[in-house]
Amino acid sequence: MGAMQRRKGSSGEREIAALVRDLTGWDVRRRVRQHEGDSDIEGVPGWCGEVKRHARATRSDVRDWWEQAAHQAAAAGLLPVLFYRLDRDEWRAVWPVSALLPVPDAQTWRGYGLTVEGSIHAWAAVARECAPVLEVAQ
Repeated sequence: MGAMQRRKGSSGEREIAALVRDLTGWDVRRRVRQHEGDSDIEGVPGWCGEVKRHARATRSDVRDWWEQAAHQAAAAGLLPVLFYRLDRDEWRAVWPVSALLPVPDAQTWRGYGLTVEGSIHAWAAVARECAPVLEVAQ
């Protein structure tokens, strides 16, 4: 990965951390030192966030990014969320439909076909509703 892509990625992580912080009031920040499988942002209770910033993307790209987010979240025992933004577009969020459902095995609900995609505002509303439940479960 070139220097320009790394700058674009870290800039996107800072941008989404600030947006989520503004929408939720949580102390969200970019994870500076990332290891394989780490969330890109920290401070979001119960969620593991993956951030992608690209010029353009196909639905297949989004599906691949989702699979990465879901794999990382499963390893951490958290709900996955994918934040992505294409050039000259708004931030989008992808999260499992099971986030607000009382399902016994949330792992089986993490496939891309069982996701919701919406605005950052929509995801933040869901995340705020889930936070008390997720904090008790952890």
